[in-house]
Amino acid sequence: MSEHACDVMVLAAHPDDAELGCGGTMLDLTDRGASVVIVDITRGEKGTLGTPETRAAEAKAAAEMLGVRERRNLALPDAGLRDDDTALAAVVGAIRELRPQLLLAPAVRDVHPDHEATGRVARRAFFHSGLRNSLPDAGAAYRPRRIVYYPGNDFVEPTFCVDIGEFTDRKRAVIECYASQVTGSDKHRVRTLDVLARSAARDRYFGSLCGFEAAEPFVSDGPLPLDGIGSLLVMPEGR
Repeated sequence: MSEHACDVMVLAAHPDDAELGCGGTMLDLTDRGASVVIVDITRGEKGTLGTPETRAAEAKAAAEMLGVRERRNLALPDAGLRDDDTALAAVVGAIRELRPQLLLAPAVRDVHPDHEATGRVARRAFFHSGLRNSLPDAGAAYRPRRIVYYPGNDFVEPTFCVDIGEFTDRKRAVIECYASQVTGSDKHRVRTLDVLARSAARDRYFGSLCGFEAAEPFVSDGPLPLDGIGSLLVMPEGR
């Protein structure tokens, strides 16, 4: 058995959250040959728009366009998600089974309580997954190399941004797989701006901060290591 069943595990509260938050980054990863698995914590069954069955079909279509290796759903309660022992055991089990090098999870600050709860349980699961005597029934201890967070609805100050300029059209097409959710301005949404417009505006904003056409922001707990300061340089060819 390989040490890693996948390279990157992307944790999301609902189907479509991963695509909106880091769809361009996932496209970049899969284009480069990385093995990516999306783990949705809930089916989004309490949402005003769509049904669980519709959203599952949309999530499957989006996953195919992203080129991810697998997509699974933990089926925890939508709109009732808590950072509790049940959620912790489910996420730790997924981490220990998939053994990713990198865990991507929602930022812990967001207007949506499920997003915040997912971020919090991800942080705890990252720690507990590496403890041999914690949740032994959830599999053999294993901890990813790093966890980083992608924002949802609210602004966060990023630790770093990923250039997704070449993936903007493909990211939009992936998000459009969620026809039940991409309905333009909706009075039931906390943020009433059109979903596609909001996603594109955010990507352009963070791209503008870095000199890119578009970028996705991420937050790291603690500093990111560099293999020398030269990692920040563009070296001439032949050097």
